[in-house]
Formats: sequence, structure tokens, C-alpha cells
Amino acid sequence: MQVNQIQLPSWLNNKTVFQQKVPFVIEGIAAPSATITLDISKDPTDGRKISKLDTEYGIILSLETTTSPKGEFRFQIPAYTASTDAYTFIFKCFQTTVTYSDIRCGDVWVFLGSDFLSIPMCNANAPSTPLKRQVMTHLRFMTPSRNGIESGEEDIPWEPKKYFNDAHWIKISDTSELAQVSSSAFSFAYTLADQVNYPIGVIDLSTPDSTIINWISERSLQSQEALFDYLDELGISLDEVRYKSLVKRDKNARDTEKLRNEIKQDKGFFDFDLSKDAKLRELEDMETREEEISHNSGLDFPSSSSSEMNKVKPKPSEQGSSKNLDFNMFADLREKTERKVEATGYIKKRYRPSTLYKAKLAPLTGVPIRGMCFSPNRDENLFGRYDLLLMGLLGTLSQVFEPKEVMDDSVMPSFLMVAMHPSCVDYEFPYKVIEFNENMIAFANRLNMPSGIVSLHDLLLPDKTMTFTLGIRLAMIALGIHITPKMPKSCPMCSGCEKAGNKLILQFDNLGDGLRLAEGETELKGFAVCGEDRVFYPAKARILHGVRVMVWCDDIADPVSVTYGFSPFPHDATFKNLSDLPVLPFRFDRDAAFYAPDLTFASCDELEFVGRRNSDDEFEKLNVFKTFKGNGVISSDTMNKTEGRASLHIRYETENSLYGFEPVLTYASLMGPIVLRGRRKLLVDVFNPDTVRKNLKIEGFGEAEIRQQLNWQTLVFNYKQNEDIVLDSLKIYIEDISRNGEIYIDNIRFE
Repeated sequence: MQVNQIQLPSWLNNKTVFQQKVPFVIEGIAAPSATITLDISKDPTDGRKISKLDTEYGIILSLETTTSPKGEFRFQIPAYTASTDAYTFIFKCFQTTVTYSDIRCGDVWVFLGSDFLSIPMCNANAPSTPLKRQVMTHLRFMTPSRNGIESGEEDIPWEPKKYFNDAHWIKISDTSELAQVSSSAFSFAYTLADQVNYPIGVIDLSTPDSTIINWISERSLQSQEALFDYLDELGISLDEVRYKSLVKRDKNARDTEKLRNEIKQDKGFFDFDLSKDAKLRELEDMETREEEISHNSGLDFPSSSSSEMNKVKPKPSEQGSSKNLDFNMFADLREKTERKVEATGYIKKRYRPSTLYKAKLAPLTGVPIRGMCFSPNRDENLFGRYDLLLMGLLGTLSQVFEPKEVMDDSVMPSFLMVAMHPSCVDYEFPYKVIEFNENMIAFANRLNMPSGIVSLHDLLLPDKTMTFTLGIRLAMIALGIHITPKMPKSCPMCSGCEKAGNKLILQFDNLGDGLRLAEGETELKGFAVCGEDRVFYPAKARILHGVRVMVWCDDIADPVSVTYGFSPFPHDATFKNLSDLPVLPFRFDRDAAFYAPDLTFASCDELEFVGRRNSDDEFEKLNVFKTFKGNGVISSDTMNKTEGRASLHIRYETENSLYGFEPVLTYASLMGPIVLRGRRKLLVDVFNPDTVRKNLKIEGFGEAEIRQQLNWQTLVFNYKQNEDIVLDSLKIYIEDISRNGEIYIDNIRFE
């Protein structure tokens, strides 16, 4: 480094956005014991002429200081208000001048985490809504290397970086670089800028396949004893020696793969290099020995010995929110290894503490911001003490970003979180995702800083526009927290419950302008209630004056609790507020219970639902019913029905006087078999339009005669076994001596 070179923070360069209403510090290095000056000028971008007497424009700030014997300097910059005007920062020391232009004052946001926040623009599709050119000019993004490894680097070093090698701010005109910006960050910034009409900058740090552990600094780990002990218990605490040994193993693995490819290519040209073969054998021997060590240490996913996920029966002192769930809600828990990982064990990169802090957060120290958005990795629901990890993350972020001391609540940074998506469900522990989201919500509610949480549980189908939707939802609650107090500050969540006879009246926070059904829906679905037996059953619900919800079940005279969307795959939880934010799934209490199974088919309202055919499949639209005997066309009729939105209208052709159809209960997302506690009867409404004598037979329940009359009739069937109803299938037969016929089916229910 030349003695007169000026080195400035990585976040400050051309096109930078700096945070409004917050004073900040610029620290750098120049020639030792020298005078350095800073001039800040401001120019209007609308082209108007400015008088020389106008103190708001031209050079608005001149500062001078002397560098330390090591060349360090520090400038204190006062707070400015947001505007579209252009700032220029000019630093001078001896003959060296550094000029940064096209700088804006607005709001600065930080995106970090994994999954949906890390999907770049080039891998997503924007909604068809046209974008406004004026709004686009307000957007700025800074996207360091996704994996934290920049040009000239092979691995993330142990010591935290002070400067980025490659990162810089970009505008919307930098199209090739814009393609790598997080699609959620883009839609977030665009939605905000469209409302506030001033610059929005996003520091896009989100990294695919990262976990919260990567972002927590060594300082936070050392200062939070419980967190340090937890990571030590997981077997993934790192010192410098162990970290460097992991980096060395990574390098050996890369070298081995590279050498294999070179030898393969050489042999293709009949070129044999014995020295390469010898080197490869040496590397492969080393790799084999390391793999044996890793295998013997038992590390695949680091799981705590205190985690309820590792035990058939958790200890009372370690129970999570699913304590005492003894109603067969979970699959049998399998014993997992509880051996602590030895210091020689290999740790996957996504479980190494502080790596992304060192590579991506540390160089941003001192940046003033408006807020942070965080999305967890799909594997993180297996961590038993995620609250400790979140505290470690917040401690790290408070060390890095400004303002650290807040005298005015209006400039306090906010923390926005993304709930885990149902696609992250582990079929061994299907309710763990729901519990994880509950704990995130509880954590957000306990924070002293502004916070909110958004969900995508209502968007199950694979859709490349989903990340843009997420950005819009995050922007909506950011506006509610910082700009417009009447807007919601989070997705709506249940805040209270009152009892009125056999009905429960629910209150909600973050309503915005009120509650509404999702587009295309005519009924409020997804609710369930239970009595003293703690057995939940699907319930009816109605919105009251747009601000409350009344929930009831005709079979439960004295309801004691309520849930909404409390299922690993809540495809019918589509209830929203008028800001298009979905109501967060919830259970009103955490007492032991048997939760309502998925009875989508029973209403006969839908012919399709969104689910998974097999556990490893993507979500798709699946048929609710199918014909298994004879031929038939099953359609939906919205006019002739007894309840709900529609009934099933079936036109059939019999086979040996029988036509058979059934709801498909084998889909992985239905979590079969369906168990109905305390139910012994099945009731179904039937309409016989051709007034021909028929019988209805239901496997496991018996049969009943369908009368020859033009009105709806209710048929009652008793379960043949003297125990709770268990459904692997529900085969329904129409017995009709006529070759062809038709029938209406509606409102299948269990009592």
C-alpha cells in the first residue's frame, strides 16, 4: 500500500445509499500523520438552476482532520433527510483525491439468511405488473459474492475481513449485475420506493444453503455463555486450529477433484503423467482417512442431546411447545445418534460458526441502516434452542450496524423474519415446522425493537414469482413499522379469544384495513375447535365486521380451544387481511391435544387441492376424488347443494350394477392414515335426480337405501369397529341396476 493512498469503507463508493436521519462515521486509512479533508456537495437531480446563495446545495459540509501515526482517520457525518438529490463525497490527502459521486440519501436495508431470500433475479419470474421507470431510478443494491469467497480467494479466512474485494453498489441500469440480486430484495425495494418516493438501498447478503450459525460472530458466541455452551454441545464450536484444519480438508477435496478431471482428460488424449497419478493416490488416501474419522464421529446434522427431536420421550425439563403430545400426532420417534462430534470430525460449511460473519458482515461495520430481513434455512427447525441462535444473530447485527444507541424510536432498526415454508416438513416430525414458526413468532413478540414476521404458507405451488411476493409482503410490514402506522406491522396473528355459548370470538393484531377471504373463496376454512377431551375437529367460521372471527362446531357444545391452519400442509389456510398478508397459523394453547386431521374431501366443495403426491415431490394440484369401479365424471355443482360452496355431481356408468368412487387419501401431504378420535358415525347428504332405486355402500360402514324422491336426504352409517375411526381409504359405492345414472353427494361428516 502506498503511503498516500486513501482506503475507505467497502460500503462507500459510487451509487451508495446512506441512511437518512442517522449521523454516521466514515473511518479509513491514509498517509500517517497527514491532513485529510472531506467535502460533501449536493446537487438537484431535476435539472433546476440553483442560486449561489442557496445553502442547501453546492458544498454543504467541509471537514478536516489529521490522521494517526498509523494513518487512521475518522469523520463524523451529520444526519440528512431523504431526497432524490445527488451527493458527492471528495476526500483529499496530499496529492491523492478520491471522489465518489451519484450518492443518495434514503433507507438502507440488509437481507441475510437463506432459502427464499437468496434466489437471484435470473432464477425467478417477476409478476406481469408493469414497472414504473421513475420508481426504478430510486433502487440501489449491493450484492457481495454469494458464498463469501471473492476473486483471489479460495476459502473464507479465519480472521474477519475488513474490506470487500469486489462488492459495490449498482443501479437498475447495471443489468448484468442486477440479474444476481435477490428477487425478494428487488421486489421489496421496489414496493417501498413506490410508496415513499425516495431512494431505497438493499445490502443483499443472503446465501443459499447457509444457516443462522454462519452469521453469528465469534464475539457474540463468547459473550453469550448459553449460546456458546449450546454450540459446544452440538459439537460445532470452532477454534482457529480446528477451523484451519477444516479449510485444509476443503482444499484437499478440491485439489483431488481437479486432479481427477485432469487425469481423465489427459487419458482421453493418451497422455499419461505418472506424477499426477501418484499425487492423486496420495490425496485420495488422505481423503479416505478423513472420511473414516468423519464417519466414526457420527456427524451428519448436528443435533443436541437435549433436543426433543432425538428422543423417543423428551425429559420434562426439555419439552418444547409440543410437550406431552401423546395422541399419536407424531410418528414414532426414531433413536438418533447422540455422540458428540470429536474435534477431528468434519463439519459441513453450513454448520460452521461465524464464516459468513467473517466474509460478509464484518466489512460492513459502521453502516447505518433502517432494518434487517432474515430467512431461516429449511434444516434449522431441527435446532432445539433456536431462540439462543436468534439472540446470537441479533447480538452480531447490533455489533455491525448503526445506530447502536437510539435516542429517537423512529430511527431504531427493525428486524423482519420469514416463517418457514411447509415445503420444509420432515415427515418423521411433521409438526416440527409449525412449532418452529410458533417459536419465531413468540421471539419476535418479545423483542424490544420493532419486529414482524411474514409467511408464505398460503403459496404452496412451485412458482417462480413466489420470491417477489415475499418481497412485497416484507415491504408491506416495513411500511407499517416505519412509515404508515395504520398499516400492519406483521402478518395478522390471533391475539385473544372470548367465549359466547358454543362459539369462540377471536381477535387479531395487524389487521390493517380488516380481514377478508382469499380471492375465489366463499367460506372461511382452516379452523378447528376442541372440547374438554382435547380432540380438535374442523369448525365453521365467519368474519364479523371485518375485524373478528366467530368459530364454532355444531357437535361441540363447550369449546375450550381453537386452532387455525395447524397442519404441516395448511392448504386451506388462505385467510388474509386487506393488505394481502395471510393470517399466521396458530393454536390458542399448547396443552396436549389430538389435532384435526385433513378432511378436505368431506365438504365436497373442491375437486382439486394443492398437495404432495409423494414425500419427495413438488407441490401440485391433485384430484380430491377418483373413480375405482365403473366409469364416471365427477364435477362440482354450485347450485344444488346443502352446505358450503358446492356439491359433487356424479354421472356414472356401472360395472355389474356398481359404481365406485373415493377420496384419495394416499397423498403424502395428507399424512395418512386419517384418525378420527371419538367418532363412530358417518353422515352424508345425497340427492337422487333420476328417482331410481339405489343403495349407497361405504366400506367399513355398511350400506343404506337412497329413496326415490327429489329432495336432499341424509344417510347415516355406523362404523363397524368399536374403536376410533381410522381411514386408509374410504370407498363409496353406488348400487344401481340401471346401466347409467347420476347422483349428488354433499357434506360428508363424522359424529
